[in-house]
Amino acid sequence: MQKETHGTKVNAGRVDLSGENARLRGDIMTVARRLSHDLRTPLGGIIAAGEALREILGETDPGSLPLVAAALDSAEELSQLIKRTSFVLKATARPEQPKLMPMAEAVTATLQRLERRIIAKSATIAQPEIWPQVNGVSSWLETVWWNLVANALQHANKTPLRIELGWTKENEQFRFWVSDNGPGVPEGRHEKLFQPFNLLHESDAPQGLGLSIVQRLVDLHGGSCGCQANPPAGAYFFFQLP
Repeated sequence: MQKETHGTKVNAGRVDLSGENARLRGDIMTVARRLSHDLRTPLGGIIAAGEALREILGETDPGSLPLVAAALDSAEELSQLIKRTSFVLKATARPEQPKLMPMAEAVTATLQRLERRIIAKSATIAQPEIWPQVNGVSSWLETVWWNLVANALQHANKTPLRIELGWTKENEQFRFWVSDNGPGVPEGRHEKLFQPFNLLHESDAPQGLGLSIVQRLVDLHGGSCGCQANPPAGAYFFFQLP
């Protein structure tokens, strides 16, 4: 009789945990939808009004155009941040099942999205002729690549700027990387850069969410990521997939 009672309590505990887990996932999805709709909708109105104002000032007061441009750039940056945060929240709440896919597709899509930035920086992108097939979620991996390449374009302020993408297979894992010839990452900061979302409240957490998003999406693949020194100069960011 005692065993039956104990078993009932264990099963009840599992049901409670399962229900709580479902509730938390539902809350995360709600936040993701609110970010995506309730914040992006009014922000879209601000961007539309700013673009209209830019056209008007272009004819009446060209000297004020830099102010409008700065406002539009900030609004667009905020829009992208909302979009990326909502994306990773949805991925966390409702993980997709990885499937066999060509990594080349994720890399190509990333470089196409970043084409304007690459041209503006006069950057050279080097990559292997062949990419492997991996078990992954295409949209997640594209986001991982986008954040790593965009990070190099933003912080590697060097002319000429060279960014290299590559991969190796080691110990039943694929390692993918993005390296550059910029100033690199100061010693002691490597481990902090990929601080997960649940540690972003810490006082020494890095600014920006890009690398935290990378960390979460790679975790959802069952992989790992990090940053290493890149002698003689530059940064080397990598992620590994099983």
